[in-house]
Amino acid sequence: MGLIGILINIVDAIGSGRPEPHDAFAALVALGAGGELLKGRRPRAAKALYAVASVLLVVAGSVAGARAWASLFKGTTYDWLDLGLGVLVVLYVAVCAAQLLALCRRALRSRMNAGTLSE
Repeated sequence: MGLIGILINIVDAIGSGRPEPHDAFAALVALGAGGELLKGRRPRAAKALYAVASVLLVVAGSVAGARAWASLFKGTTYDWLDLGLGVLVVLYVAVCAAQLLALCRRALRSRMNAGTLSE
């Protein structure tokens, strides 16, 4: 996959004249693999790659899902895969938001406990 797959998808998107959400898949895989490879040696770079991959996933999935849901409500043809991808992206964002909220609450509790212990 890697760089060749990314280049092929970019050329395909340019050639077709309209980029599609599935054109981002090769870049998503490359970013995830890069994050895994850098996790041990450069954790900050790995986190940055994971963040970029997450944003790319949410954007591509949202575009695909929005198009499919709009087609579903209009009564025109739609792709079941894009429809499912839109649902999965909504669930992914909900889980990420819940994890972030839990992390913030945990940090707040630890600060409050540290403040009461020092008194």
